[in-house]
Amino acid sequence: MKNWSAALQLLVVGFYVPLSLLIPTGIGLWLDRKVFDEFPLCTLIGLGIGTIIMVYGVYQMVRPFLKEAKMVGKESHVKQKRAKNTTLINSGQERSKKEG
Repeated sequence: MKNWSAALQLLVVGFYVPLSLLIPTGIGLWLDRKVFDEFPLCTLIGLGIGTIIMVYGVYQMVRPFLKEAKMVGKESHVKQKRAKNTTLINSGQERSKKEG
């Protein structure tokens, strides 16, 4: 069930990216044609604003995945340390049994 949730969130990101770029760019294009009669200025401003909105929104949507990956990485690192320490302790106990 968790995989469906992740897939759905990634699907939302897939729709969010083009819409966050197209809507402000389209508004800028409309303003250029109807109001200002200067073609690229408002279109480029809209594209810049859309890019900023897109980057921020995608970061906010992907942040839970990044936190989860970080937690999994820390857990595996702790497990590796524990396994290494257990191995060292066991080898030390075996040496003391052989010596004693």
